[in-house]
Amino acid sequence: MNTRNTIITLIALICLGVLPLSTVQAAKIGKNSCGGMDVPNDYCSFEDAGDGVQIGKDSCNVEFSCNGLGDGVKIGNNSCNGEYACNDIGTSDGMAVIGNDSCNSEYGCIRIGLGGDANIGANSCNAYYACGDAGRSGEATIAKDACNANNACYYSGSKGGDVTVGAGSCNDYQACQYAAGSGGTAEIDKGSCIGYLACRYAGDGGEAAIGKDSCLGYQACGEAGYIGAATIGAGSCKGTNACIFVAHFSGSIAEIGKGSCIGYDACEEVGYNGQATIGKDSCVSGDYSCNKAAYSGDATIGDKSCNGYYACQNVASDSGISSSVGQQSCNGSKACYEVGESNNSTIEKGSCNNYEACYQVGIDIDDKECNAPEQCSNRESS
Repeated sequence: MNTRNTIITLIALICLGVLPLSTVQAAKIGKNSCGGMDVPNDYCSFEDAGDGVQIGKDSCNVEFSCNGLGDGVKIGNNSCNGEYACNDIGTSDGMAVIGNDSCNSEYGCIRIGLGGDANIGANSCNAYYACGDAGRSGEATIAKDACNANNACYYSGSKGGDVTVGAGSCNDYQACQYAAGSGGTAEIDKGSCIGYLACRYAGDGGEAAIGKDSCLGYQACGEAGYIGAATIGAGSCKGTNACIFVAHFSGSIAEIGKGSCIGYDACEEVGYNGQATIGKDSCVSGDYSCNKAAYSGDATIGDKSCNGYYACQNVASDSGISSSVGQQSCNGSKACYEVGESNNSTIEKGSCNNYEACYQVGIDIDDKECNAPEQCSNRESS
């Protein structure tokens, strides 16, 4: 038989399904992977021909762990060892890359990169549904040692969304579930979003930029930038509900500086439907220190300010109100409590730093004024 006839015969046999898939697909399977048997099998199979699929050693060794892999999928060593762990990844013209020692749990990375892009680092997504559907019709980049908890990053970066998770982040139950899950953007730096629901829905349909070692605690930054835009500096938003619902609605903005918003409910609903700017090392007194600042109004708080008990709670809370607090101000007990809540108010730098110094103030205060106990307490505009 000449060469031409041989080629024609092979094509016919392939079309009739006479030749095994291993004869025509280009997948590379590492040692002791896919059940140690020829593929396709119950451990590993492909959406199409498996062109470019690469599976490292000791991977996909549970039945139904790596079925329906898309062309070009890459799986590292000792990964995807769980029932349905990596099924249907990188399919529908999507892309999925999984590092070493990752996605080792039931449904751990199911459907990642389906119609989108997903890149999972080493030792990540090792829990039930930890990263399931991440990057499904969107983009998800998850660094090493991240998303290691049940549902931790489930559906993140999906539906046109774009999520980046730094090393060692989102390691708690549902910590970053649905982050950038509905067309939004979420950038989460390393060591952040640690706590039950810590950053759930962050940047879901809006924008959330979270610095390193931030958003630590139960619901610490839950729904931050849900539809609005939230920027959280490094080492900020630590405590239960510390920055929950910040910049929640469309058009809302919350910018929180480094080392700020520390304590229970410290900056809850800041810029919820308004615009808030909080400087560095501010709102760190503990419970409620800047709670609901700029809830519907416009508030600016300078560096090292609002650090007393109830210091700047509700500042510029009402719609249409614009109030500001300068640097190193409002650091006494209840110092500027409700300042400018319903009245426009400006407090300059170095003011209101003593017991109830400017409690419920509704007027402007100059530099270094109202620093004696109760000097300006309950002083309001006429």
